[in-house]
Amino acid sequence: MRHAIAAAFFALSLLAASAATKPPVQWHIKASPAKPLKPGAKFNVIITGELDPGWHLYALEEPEGGPVATEINLTDGDPADLIRVEEARPKVLPDPLFRKPTGFFDHSAEFTLHLQAANDASPNANALHILVRYQSCNDRICLPPHTDTIPVPLTIAR
Repeated sequence: MRHAIAAAFFALSLLAASAATKPPVQWHIKASPAKPLKPGAKFNVIITGELDPGWHLYALEEPEGGPVATEINLTDGDPADLIRVEEARPKVLPDPLFRKPTGFFDHSAEFTLHLQAANDASPNANALHILVRYQSCNDRICLPPHTDTIPVPLTIAR
């Protein structure tokens, strides 16, 4: 029995270690401003998370006692303010790990960030830094919540 528990622990450790080297979600910028922005201008950025087969991540809102909901923010000092975030429609099904209905994405997840260039944005600013905190799971385990930083090129008009 002890050997079986040790073997199971070792297998889970290897799985977690392999996931730690390459997260099961890879983020891409789908759309961002192509022209310089004036201070105060409103604009959108669309990001997409591509998930490895068998993995999923959760929606922006989840039930209490369920998985960690995805959160999207900007880093302090970025040349824009986040107004709101919209997500593509998640699937909602009973989650076998949490034993309650959850909203999730399984092949890809798309989020639209509605932003406004800061009124005091410096013309030297050249990027936003989107922070995406999420939990990814497969049908057996969930990895601890993880935060990825997505740099988005941005030019502020002089």
